[in-house]
Amino acid sequence: MTIRLNALALAGLLGLAGCATGGVWANVPDQSGPDASACRREAENNPRYKLYGEMGGGNAANMEEMRQELLVLLPQLYHACMIRRGAIPPGTPLPPPRVTF
Repeated sequence: MTIRLNALALAGLLGLAGCATGGVWANVPDQSGPDASACRREAENNPRYKLYGEMGGGNAANMEEMRQELLVLLPQLYHACMIRRGAIPPGTPLPPPRVTF
């Protein structure tokens, strides 16, 4: 019984860890540092991103068309912010998209 509960707890933790870098955020680089954190927050607070959340009933990731659009929008917002903050040089191309679930 204890092994089963530990396995369930571990599966839950792994699932939560996957959410931070997967889903609609999968194409946003998983970098650390103050610029990267600020740019992720800026993307989360962007009116276009929030509009998708409102249109999707609070979770646009559940609607496939919106999810595909967010897979493009979020890396663009993040990339533009990183350029504005001087964390990456202007003209740097977006990294190639990752395969997501």
